[in-house]
Amino acid sequence: MKQLTHQILRKPFFGRFEVPWSWPQAISKQGWESVSIPVTAQYNLAGYWKAAENAKATVVLAHPMGKSAKAFWLRYGHADLLLENGYNVLIYDANGFGESQGFSFAYPNDVYAAGIFAQQKTPNLNIGLLGASFGAAWGLCSLAQEHHPYKMAVLEGVFPTLPEFWKHYPFAHAVLQASNIVVPKFNRELNPLRKSAQIQHAPPILLMYSESDIYTPPKFGHRLKAALEPHTSVQLQTVTQAEHTHIFRDQPEQYQSYVLPFLAQHL
Repeated sequence: MKQLTHQILRKPFFGRFEVPWSWPQAISKQGWESVSIPVTAQYNLAGYWKAAENAKATVVLAHPMGKSAKAFWLRYGHADLLLENGYNVLIYDANGFGESQGFSFAYPNDVYAAGIFAQQKTPNLNIGLLGASFGAAWGLCSLAQEHHPYKMAVLEGVFPTLPEFWKHYPFAHAVLQASNIVVPKFNRELNPLRKSAQIQHAPPILLMYSESDIYTPPKFGHRLKAALEPHTSVQLQTVTQAEHTHIFRDQPEQYQSYVLPFLAQHL
């Protein structure tokens, strides 16, 4: 009954993204290993792992909301960029997306579990986090967990609170507001702004935004930066023109100039 209730509640938010997943046709599968990431005793996340030559660290990629799920990082070149610069890559589907069964709204636990998996796979290397929008928000929340493994995080397009993101989708926003009355814990736990004050182990964070992004404008970043700064070091970078979650695609030189030095410094 609990699982059926979860499936019904997630439909207004994610129903249109829950489609069959397949490996992107234009992308070579060579060197990628299919992996299963434990989250609970009952549920796992589907992922892929690829080792870089002479790897210096490992990066976990938390995808934005969308039908492509973990394929986002393959299609737009983020995975290749990291591999070419000496970083192992772990991509995974958040529960309910891609090849992962939907079982919980506790998405920060997915990011945490992926990090623990990466740490166990490469115990002698530091683990970093790269996330966009949906994945970045829950990645930030995961950093409030006491035993998270992340040494740093690059987070693009993080929203401070769920209502501020979902206001662009009226029906889902109404369901969200109702859930806040019935289950207030839902919005307390899935709240990047609130969790910013609970960050553990002071991992340096790079926040990135686009001035043309209507879903997560730079003002969100300034609020999160102010909340994070008492607890860790934070950089905030903006670009003038890029679609939501697509700074690397639209401004590749700027993206690389921000991200690669940050990774090199902190991993």
